[in-house]
Amino acid sequence: MSQMSISGVFSGLDTASIVSQLVSVEARQQQLVKARMSGAQKAVDAYGALVTSMKSLSSQATTLATTSAWAGTSVTSSSPTVTAGSTGLRAASVTFDVTSVARAHTLVSADTAATLQDVVADGTVTLTKDGDSPVAIEVGNGTLAEVVAAINSADQGVLAAAVQTAPGQYRLQVSSTTTGAASGFTLDDVDMGLMNIAYQGSDATISVGELNPYTITSSTNTFDSAVDGLSFTVSEKVNGVTVSSTLDGTKVADQVSDLVDSMNSLLDDLAQQTAWNAETKTGGPLLGESVVRQLQQGILSLVGDASAPGVELGRSGRVSFDRAAFVEAFEADPTAVATAFGSVSSFAAAPGVTGNVQVVRAPTNRVAGTYALQVAVAAARERWRMEPPGGIIAGQTVLIMRGSMVLSYTAGAGDTLADAVAAVNLQAAHMGLGIGAAVDGANIVLTSITAGSAAAFTASVSGGTAVQVVAGTDVQGTIDGQPATGSGTSLSLRNSTSPADGIVLSVDVSDDDVAAGGGDVGSVTYAPSFATRLSALLDDYTRTGTGLLVTSQEGRASDVKDLQAQIDAWDLRLEARRTSLTRQFTAMETLLANMQSQMSMVSGLRVNMLGGDA
Repeated sequence: MSQMSISGVFSGLDTASIVSQLVSVEARQQQLVKARMSGAQKAVDAYGALVTSMKSLSSQATTLATTSAWAGTSVTSSSPTVTAGSTGLRAASVTFDVTSVARAHTLVSADTAATLQDVVADGTVTLTKDGDSPVAIEVGNGTLAEVVAAINSADQGVLAAAVQTAPGQYRLQVSSTTTGAASGFTLDDVDMGLMNIAYQGSDATISVGELNPYTITSSTNTFDSAVDGLSFTVSEKVNGVTVSSTLDGTKVADQVSDLVDSMNSLLDDLAQQTAWNAETKTGGPLLGESVVRQLQQGILSLVGDASAPGVELGRSGRVSFDRAAFVEAFEADPTAVATAFGSVSSFAAAPGVTGNVQVVRAPTNRVAGTYALQVAVAAARERWRMEPPGGIIAGQTVLIMRGSMVLSYTAGAGDTLADAVAAVNLQAAHMGLGIGAAVDGANIVLTSITAGSAAAFTASVSGGTAVQVVAGTDVQGTIDGQPATGSGTSLSLRNSTSPADGIVLSVDVSDDDVAAGGGDVGSVTYAPSFATRLSALLDDYTRTGTGLLVTSQEGRASDVKDLQAQIDAWDLRLEARRTSLTRQFTAMETLLANMQSQMSMVSGLRVNMLGGDA
């Protein structure tokens, strides 16, 4: 829209400047709104930066609270062939001889093939793992290359290779993917002579002691439960190896020190964001925000009540860390120190209950307590029984459906129930169906790998019947007398008034356990400590959707949006006012121009009239 120009020629006034000044006076209210919006935007940005730094601090606290992962010992091994690590917060030592190392069972063909395209099998080869039923593996045209590929893709715990021992000489080698005496297997129907044993599957063995020695075996070369607090891996036979661990709290002290530094950085940032500068008469972007003061007080109160060795509430609203005091306390009782920083949970089973319950997560629970657990329905895994006619599966089709996944298998003319079970298990594993099959007399039983309604499925067998034996059910019950939500074996308490709100339990109990106590299966004790409580506190402020800082940020962002709308409305109002004033002054100039013109005409007439009289 074009602007009308005002010259001020007739009035002698700078009317354009007058209009601008009048509009500027009215625009002062808009400037106040712009100032408010700028402050609100700064608050939004400050909240965003705080949330980011607090999430990082929460992650640090969560890591420190995982005391099972603390590197609290220094481990040494007297032999380069034995590597060692710790499995707990305790000193330990053991001396032993490595008398054997674990091997994977390996077969190699007696005969050779001239090329990878030589036919060495007729359609299938048969793999039989120790203790399992034979598994037929289809190998296409039976060339050496196809046999190798088929065995490797069958996912049966063995790997095959065509090894060139000389030009034009290939042997078939098949090895178990696991080590140990239980890794044995046979491979039949291969036309390359006998499949000889290259390596017999064997366990690793160590001998401890001289006068009255005893042996310890492991199916792998790693011994992680032989000595409490130690884990070590052997690689060859060797005598007189000593593996030991000593308590060393320096690495954990580094973690605590880093956490304290991050806490102080956050507290300094909070103080800066809420500070008032008396000289400049300006305040930080979060000055007066009550949620920030609440956060500051929450952190400082937590530190004051923590009783965490080495961590204290210092002067000027900061946290101090006494490294020497922490290391001293750690070396005196590492378990007590770990308890002070992490959390402790336990399950006390009711009489007659043999199952177990574990605390999986307690993200918002900062209150130590013991909570009663009632289970009305135990979690169950879906189970079906397929009954082929006369127990004969040959020629029958097995159909299993779970959600959008469908498994269909038609048994061959000579297939047994064991053959069908092996084929179904293989296909189910490839599909990720989460269902296992087993022979049960003259029937086949299908069982979901996981419990719960989400793992339910249906099954049928042509010519026979399929019966649902057990329906997949989720655990149902209460925690601390409050209704809890079940999913499989997971039972969680949400949006309740209980101090246990937010706790998630893994409930592994049976129907017999439920019946034994009439649903009362026991109680869970949970005691969070410093790092756990800090992580939970920070989560309360930064959780998406409900976190106190997040919602405050969203509120200020809403203010920015509203204020911007007011500014836009003022732009329209001021433009309309400028247009109105411009029109008024233009009208005035036009009126003055007309009056000047009329006066000139009157003056001219008067001169003419006077001249005529003369």
